[in-house]
Amino acid sequence: MTIWRRAIPASLSARIVLVMLLALIVSQLVSFFIFMHERDRFLERVILSNVGENVAAATRTLDYIAPDRRGEALRGLSTRDLRYRLIDAPGRRMQSQSPQARGYADNLARILGVDAARVRVAIGPGLARGPARDGPDALVLVVRLDDGRWLAARQRLFDPTRRWARSSLTTLAVSALLMIVVVLVTSRRMTAPLRQLAGAAERFGRGEAVQPLAETGPDEIRRSIAAFNRMRERLVRFVADRSRLIAAIAHDLRTPITALRLRLEFLPEDDNKRAMAATLDDMARMSEASLTFMREDAAAEATRKVDMSALVDALCEDYRAIGSDVDFRPSARITLVCRPVAIRRALRNLIDNALAYGERARLSLIEDGEHVIVEVADDGPGIAEADRSRVFDPFVRLEDSRNRDTGGSGLGLSIARSVAQGHGGRIQLANRPTGGLSASLWLPRDTTRG
Repeated sequence: MTIWRRAIPASLSARIVLVMLLALIVSQLVSFFIFMHERDRFLERVILSNVGENVAAATRTLDYIAPDRRGEALRGLSTRDLRYRLIDAPGRRMQSQSPQARGYADNLARILGVDAARVRVAIGPGLARGPARDGPDALVLVVRLDDGRWLAARQRLFDPTRRWARSSLTTLAVSALLMIVVVLVTSRRMTAPLRQLAGAAERFGRGEAVQPLAETGPDEIRRSIAAFNRMRERLVRFVADRSRLIAAIAHDLRTPITALRLRLEFLPEDDNKRAMAATLDDMARMSEASLTFMREDAAAEATRKVDMSALVDALCEDYRAIGSDVDFRPSARITLVCRPVAIRRALRNLIDNALAYGERARLSLIEDGEHVIVEVADDGPGIAEADRSRVFDPFVRLEDSRNRDTGGSGLGLSIARSVAQGHGGRIQLANRPTGGLSASLWLPRDTTRG
């Protein structure tokens, strides 16, 4: 099954060509076998008629020729395909008559106008097993003459249709070539809307702004494009409504948070006041982080080709300029079609986490053909395997290492994962064998662009 799957081409155009070729070959084979059967029957009738008429003419001719001149006359009557000679008696080959040979003998006796007992027939491979070029005798006929001797006629196979097989193969090859060209051109025109739909779906899945597609092509493809346009409109409206809702909630929270802070100022200094102040600070940071995230997420950034090595190096240089321990050694030029502002935002969050919980960040850039991978490693305590999926949830901070004193809002990894998924990629977290956490940003190369 696997071999057959590998043999079947992947593209729709190639599959259409393959199906058409198989249909053409099957139809040609069926036509060829029908033709071969009818040709054999045609040759049988022609050969029997030819032999019967020529032998009848030869026997009548012999009646007017002296016995000593008959051999010379038969040599003159012989042709390349039909040769005559006189014999004294039929050979052993003529003694046993198959049902087919007996039927031929009866037919030839009627043509010659003689008794069937005076006719013997031997069938050669030409009639028994189908025509063969340069084959042996198709039929050997012996007829007893009035003087007791036998006239032997050897009919060699003549096949006026033997070149038809080669013509059929030539016709098949020419038809297949023309069909491939026509089907390829037609199928590519028919599937062009499908390729546009696939490219638009890929770009829309990566968060790019995609305009509604023109509903062209066959009816099934038009319905698919129309369904995609409706889905795109609903998703855009849903995301916009969600963003407005979260932004409105985050904005409206500023007023009660400010009011609570003012009221808190009138309370005496004690542990409860300090705890409530810390809680309000957390709420304010969450609110501001949510607003920032919504504003940046709503900003439509166009994709473009970026030198990832230069982007990562410039980002690390900004951190080194403020005294942060960030290490990156630029490698060869690695280009990627992406949204650079979003990528920088995701990397900043990963680097901030590495510096906050591991004191230093070491970045590396890797290319494996299908992906560009940016790895951010730190020397921190790492993350337990059970918590690696949970840390991506919004506002989640692990108690043992991600505490309130770090000042984080719990949105950093959520934003980084959102950026990665918006590019069709992912983020992987793994504890390093030597200690610390490794966060890898996997970004696939855009295969939908030429």
